[in-house]
Amino acid sequence: MGINISLIVKLPKFWNELSEKQLGKIAVVIEHFRKFYELYPKKANTAINRLYSRICKILLSSNNFLVQYIALVQIPPEEYADHVAFINKENNRTVFPSAFEIGNEVHHPPANRIQNLSMEEFSFVDALFFNWRLKNDARYLDLICATLYRAAGSQNPDYDIRRPFNKIILEKSLTKWLNVSDEKKLAIAYTFEGCRNQMVKLYPNTFPKSPKETKNTKIQQKPQYTPFGQLLNFKINFDPSKLEQTERMNMHKFLSTYENELVNDKKAKKNARTNP
Repeated sequence: MGINISLIVKLPKFWNELSEKQLGKIAVVIEHFRKFYELYPKKANTAINRLYSRICKILLSSNNFLVQYIALVQIPPEEYADHVAFINKENNRTVFPSAFEIGNEVHHPPANRIQNLSMEEFSFVDALFFNWRLKNDARYLDLICATLYRAAGSQNPDYDIRRPFNKIILEKSLTKWLNVSDEKKLAIAYTFEGCRNQMVKLYPNTFPKSPKETKNTKIQQKPQYTPFGQLLNFKINFDPSKLEQTERMNMHKFLSTYENELVNDKKAKKNARTNP
């Protein structure tokens, strides 16, 4: 640690310790780095050092100017990577930015760790997130935000204050998101990504790990993705009469049940091989 111990410095060490402003600013600089890397891969080493320096300054931004200045003077550039190590690791942000006003309406976030999403809403926003990452199209980012943040209008506000999810009328709310800052929109998308990463740990059989990279693996290989809509149809044996009820299920209830089924299926197949 390059900072003098007599100096009291606020320095987040976990994703959930980041303020909303810090989260948005860090998301912006990371996205800028990704675009720069795609255009100039040979300059990545120089750019990554600048990225670490910028993130370090953002992490220190909750301190007053004098503390920020002294801390930055005392931190050797080679130690920047140590202070941003948790950012380099897996994103596990699960606390959404608070409700905010767009136009004349307050838009509310889902519950932290997306605990109150239905399977329909989750499968829809998950596909949007995948396409945003794959195509880098800002329209998908706007759709992610419009899906997750909605005005009040629920009949059960204790569970979810947001008006019911309806992807058919979602397009009408897109124009209002054009004037929302990139920082705020990226903070929302990064929080969804963090929640999704936590779900991968909770339901490892439902979200299989990506295959390990080998010498023959192409670096720019397109990621594989199976839409959850297909999973829903498979679960109900493609019976349309059961689809609406299944889509309304809480996503964690659905996924925990499905995870247990997959675990039991694996055990049964293992026992069958052991005891033919």
